[in-house]
Amino acid sequence: MSESVGAGARAAQRSATGETLREAQKRLTRERLVEAAFDAFRERGYQLTSAANIAAAAGASRATFYLHFPSKAEVVIELLERIEPDVLEAYRRLDAPDNTSLATTRDWARDVADWWQRDRLRFEAMEQALAVEPRVAERWYESLRRAADSMTNHLDRFAEGAERDKERLRLLTLMAQLDRTMYFTAVCGVPHDREQLVDVLAEQWWAVLGAAR
Repeated sequence: MSESVGAGARAAQRSATGETLREAQKRLTRERLVEAAFDAFRERGYQLTSAANIAAAAGASRATFYLHFPSKAEVVIELLERIEPDVLEAYRRLDAPDNTSLATTRDWARDVADWWQRDRLRFEAMEQALAVEPRVAERWYESLRRAADSMTNHLDRFAEGAERDKERLRLLTLMAQLDRTMYFTAVCGVPHDREQLVDVLAEQWWAVLGAAR
């Protein structure tokens, strides 16, 4: 009897998504810490923000922070992991068979510029961490490498081996160049003509993608 009651109580504690109450609380605490971290990074800068600052902003203890994250760099890495599907999807869209012209590539470039503008504060925190945290830099590059690998329609036009490896590297350098450009224009606010920027980005990518079609 007691076993069946206990099982029923445990089942009742599960949410519609299958989480237990403890799991849901843990997830929510982690979310609070992530949001508090980026608020703190914006106010203090990445380097001047401590685990204690983040925990206090989240209404938690320093010990609670370390239960969820080994370091503040891991908070940034988690964000990178969360946005990686969007990064991959963006480059798959660029690589899609229906991207057949400079005009459609330009639409893509505009959407990327809009994304960086909308999320510029988070990108700023990631860039600050990137400059001082080797693990963040490594994880960022890994996302770009996966994005390049995801452009299979383009890469399949090149022979296996050195030829395809060189083309993959070409894609990676274009992605890194795009990141730097967006950092200076969207995050740092360097004055620029937005439409000219979109034109240049589209032309750079189409010069590579269109030439291989």
